[in-house]
Amino acid sequence: MRSRSLLRFRPARSVCRALCATLITAAAALSTGLAAPAPSAAATTDDVVSSHWIGLGYNQNPQPPSGTSWNTADWNRMVSRTGYMKPGVVRVMFNLPWFWSGTDAGGTYDFTSAAYLNAEKVIKHYVDEGVPVVSGLFGIDNLTYTSPNTAAVQTRLVKQLQAAGAAPAYWVGVNEPNVANGSKSYTYADWQTATTALASAFATAEVDTTRTVISGADSAEAGISSYGGDLGGQTAPECNSGCNAALVWKLAALNTFTAQIYADSATDTAITFQTSLDGTVWKNLAVAPPTPVALVTGKDGGGMWSYTYTASGITGSKYLRLSVASSTLEHSIGSMHIANNSTTIEDSLNDLAQTQAGMNTGTWKGNNSWWLRSAQSGLLRASEAHFYGQELYGADPAYVEPVMDEAVSQIRLATLDDPVLLGETGTKALQYPDGSKDYRFALDTTQPLRMADLAVQEARSGVDGAAAWCLDGYSSTTFCGMWGRGNDDPDKVSAHSTALRPWFYTWSLLTRYLPSGSVIHAPAEPTGVRVLAAQLPGGGWTFVLVNRTSVAQAVRLTEPTGWITLNKYLYTDGATPTTDANGFPTKVGTVTKNFTSGQTLTVGAGSVLVLTTEP
Repeated sequence: MRSRSLLRFRPARSVCRALCATLITAAAALSTGLAAPAPSAAATTDDVVSSHWIGLGYNQNPQPPSGTSWNTADWNRMVSRTGYMKPGVVRVMFNLPWFWSGTDAGGTYDFTSAAYLNAEKVIKHYVDEGVPVVSGLFGIDNLTYTSPNTAAVQTRLVKQLQAAGAAPAYWVGVNEPNVANGSKSYTYADWQTATTALASAFATAEVDTTRTVISGADSAEAGISSYGGDLGGQTAPECNSGCNAALVWKLAALNTFTAQIYADSATDTAITFQTSLDGTVWKNLAVAPPTPVALVTGKDGGGMWSYTYTASGITGSKYLRLSVASSTLEHSIGSMHIANNSTTIEDSLNDLAQTQAGMNTGTWKGNNSWWLRSAQSGLLRASEAHFYGQELYGADPAYVEPVMDEAVSQIRLATLDDPVLLGETGTKALQYPDGSKDYRFALDTTQPLRMADLAVQEARSGVDGAAAWCLDGYSSTTFCGMWGRGNDDPDKVSAHSTALRPWFYTWSLLTRYLPSGSVIHAPAEPTGVRVLAAQLPGGGWTFVLVNRTSVAQAVRLTEPTGWITLNKYLYTDGATPTTDANGFPTKVGTVTKNFTSGQTLTVGAGSVLVLTTEP
């Protein structure tokens, strides 16, 4: 059983990286389907990230952009472009009608349909190339999520793929089960039931779990896009009449506090505060109601509105209690700051270590994240979830690494030797009331910076791999990818265009030059600049610098490289990058340096600089 104190009182990240890297690398070698990074001098430096790096990749629609089956031209174009990218991981999901039709009572399989064969062909291509594939199901119309038949249908598909030499490395079940879809809405308990049934079906059918492991929970982790603390903080669940949930903090002579709360309503009145000198007799504390701030993440993130309560001049108190009165709404506690004249307690509610849990008068969940809870369940061999940055909604791009670092560190404690993956990642699209999304950002020249920024922060946080959403679109109204498929903005590219969009440039460099087995480093960063270093499996190096500021920035790097010559690639927002006839990046020069004793690199304003020893 995990000690709660480990969640809060762990070593500083730089120290943890140095101490943990060797342990996690060794553990990774024991996990099926993962190659541990080669030992290197880099493992002794204090900026090593505790991960077993698999790499960056993308989500791919396995159906052809035109026609019912892949034609030679479309197939060769896809193979050429993805071959240049050299992805570390690819996510290819199935729609149920491609291979099965029926109900809970039974159904019919068709593994000869064009749609199924298209998907099998795409997955087999990556398996033959040695690229691990994440797979599962989009939607389960006419099926009950928790029924044994649903598990049986998935198992039959996996067996068919394995027999065809197209075994996905990670099977994640049903896409985003924690997100309501039409009339269907599932609980975490439903996920446990469904996943237990899937494991049983795998065992009965003798699925080769050295080739395909059950992973997940494939959940949409919107909460970590907006909350302080870890994965949403402590959550008070829905209460019945008369329910009163509370948390208590203890600090002698406390006189001020600031609490951050998330709630489902813009007129929430369920939160109250009380103080006590002895922890027995309580009196209400008058706290001015704060102005709620709307959160773009919405209800699926655990709360639509943020409230920041503050109070000062408190006297005669040793205990502070935060109470949630009877309410049908969900409330999440993001953080608590409490102080007296000499002492300050900062409780981001990563656990209950600072909170007087013994005085908890209600039922509080330690965490409402399916990602973390599924990692702790013992049902999985890989932890996998979805994360989208909130930059288009006005969030500071730099928030990603702190929240992801906290999330990943806790997942590592739950499942040290298993991969930690982001099955989908990218920029959260603006969404309209009818549910449609605006993907015009995928066409603009800033998207290459956003995606490189996101990738660097995720890699620094310790994830093992991340798959961008998406490669080439999913429908005529979802032009989310790096090229083609979808009704693009006619002023920029034509509908269903095969033209490469700007963000292909930076993402392809990152997938290509941060290969599986690299040892990831997180050097110190100037404000507004993201920095990543990686020692490659063959001993070479890649450096990635992303400058989100409006002026050139100097970055000091000290890594044990010896003398190396680096190929230089540069993307600058608003400028046309250098490419070859295929649209693939070409180098703009070389840099020869010895970083062992420290060297300074300069990256221009609004630019991504990639330097690599690889050709």
